[in-house]
Amino acid sequence: MIAAVIPTRYRPPQLGNLLSVLLSDGIQPIVLESDDYGHAIYRMWNAGVEKARIVGARTIAVLNDDIEIKPGAVAFMAQVLDDCRDIGVVYPDVTADWEHPVYRGLERTQGSWGAGGMTGFCFLFRADLPIPFDESFNWWYGDDAFEEAVRGAGLGVARVTGVPIRHIPGRSASQRSDLGPLIEADRALWEARHAA
Repeated sequence: MIAAVIPTRYRPPQLGNLLSVLLSDGIQPIVLESDDYGHAIYRMWNAGVEKARIVGARTIAVLNDDIEIKPGAVAFMAQVLDDCRDIGVVYPDVTADWEHPVYRGLERTQGSWGAGGMTGFCFLFRADLPIPFDESFNWWYGDDAFEEAVRGAGLGVARVTGVPIRHIPGRSASQRSDLGPLIEADRALWEARHAA
């Protein structure tokens, strides 16, 4: 079984369609209300992962509430992950053709989202992966820290090429005036941990 962890604060219009796609694909959505977790994204992700494990998920997807993904895409990526035991995390391809997607295999990646790494707004991993999200980060870099920890455990991180996704970063965050200082604190923490 696949469970999808979806934190939300503003319930954007895309959320209803996303939930419809997931439910029609037999995926169990776990929607977390941001107010219940002090608007702490990585606390929500950890809570969602625990809920997914409790309901018996074998694979967990972490999704933003404002993405668009094709029917069957999450299940397909879960199967790809299941078939590749040396891969710890998979994610879709932001460059894939939305209208005519063609799967072209797995592409191992390195580095953070800005450097072509994991999409923090949509990724999947096996439920038995014992790596929590670092809650000392507020809004940024927690997904980078997770990706780094997965590689540190000897597993790969890979893009499922040809599986499209639509996401315009910042739509849900644009309504938060408090994010600037939180992001700067995250950046300082990340840089301090990676200082030469």
